[in-house]
Amino acid sequence: MAHKQTTTLDDFGAAPAADKRFRFVISREQRATWLPLVALAVLIGYFAFKQHAFVSGLNITVMGAQAGPLLLISLGATFVVLMGSIDLSVAAVATLSAALGAVLLQTFGMSPGLAFVATLVLGAVCGLVNALLSTVLRVPSFIATLASGSVFTGVMLHVLDGSALLVDNDAISEIANGQIIPMIPNVLLLAVLAWGALAVANSHSRFGRYIVAIGGGERVAQLSGIAVTRYKTYAFMLSSVFAAIGGYFLLARLGSATPSLGDGYLLDSIAAIVVGGTSLSGGVGGASRTILGVALITVLSNGLNVCGVSPFTQEIVKGVVIVIAVLTTIDRVSLQQIVK
Repeated sequence: MAHKQTTTLDDFGAAPAADKRFRFVISREQRATWLPLVALAVLIGYFAFKQHAFVSGLNITVMGAQAGPLLLISLGATFVVLMGSIDLSVAAVATLSAALGAVLLQTFGMSPGLAFVATLVLGAVCGLVNALLSTVLRVPSFIATLASGSVFTGVMLHVLDGSALLVDNDAISEIANGQIIPMIPNVLLLAVLAWGALAVANSHSRFGRYIVAIGGGERVAQLSGIAVTRYKTYAFMLSSVFAAIGGYFLLARLGSATPSLGDGYLLDSIAAIVVGGTSLSGGVGGASRTILGVALITVLSNGLNVCGVSPFTQEIVKGVVIVIAVLTTIDRVSLQQIVK
């Protein structure tokens, strides 16, 4: 009996056609890369059209001064998010760092350099506390850093005695507000240099590769021989150290430490990280993208201010931006995966 020939979809070219159609589907990583760039260009164009003062030299300098501390605070926290965890204590660490720096500079007359070193040590200790809670005690990072942030805030209130502390020191003001390059505040220049170093470390160092591997699958990374606990500890410490640096330069820029100094930086840093293209589920993104998120959040906040939009409305807009960013950079994952 003759063999009956069967006709498949491939014979009519249907499968190849389907493959071609799927090639036009934008992947998650492509969305995370291009959408922030498009959004940033649209925002700059819109605010420049609505208010010409937005593109003035003075306002560009102001935006640079605003972006510098936010970039520093966001950079370290990016590595925690990249490994599939989250650090909700960065704003508290930044405020505590500013408080300690103000006391050392104003009350004890310490030099700006030594005060800066002291804040670095403070950041490392805060990061170690977060790491111990998350890795040794197995408290989910969401809860661990939320609790530690409350503790750090309480310590800061004791340090400042609940009131603002002015710092009368021209040297520290020059560190942040001076301009080695015209129209670029020193704090922004430092933040960009730090971003370059961490971006290289993220993609070309063992630390960066291991953090990505942990975010992609902690159990698999552990079975591959990666010292997961050690590298998670490094990430939490890096996050708090950069939050402390950001807090110190906030103090230098503003000339005072107040209990509310870090207000808004938690939301803005998370927004910058996610909008920049680092997925909350971990394993996708990195420090190289965070600078784009910081630029977008800074332009958005500054543009809304220049256009006279109510601060209450600005909070609504930021919340909507975060939701949209999450929808474009995250796949369907459980809450347990995000806050582990």
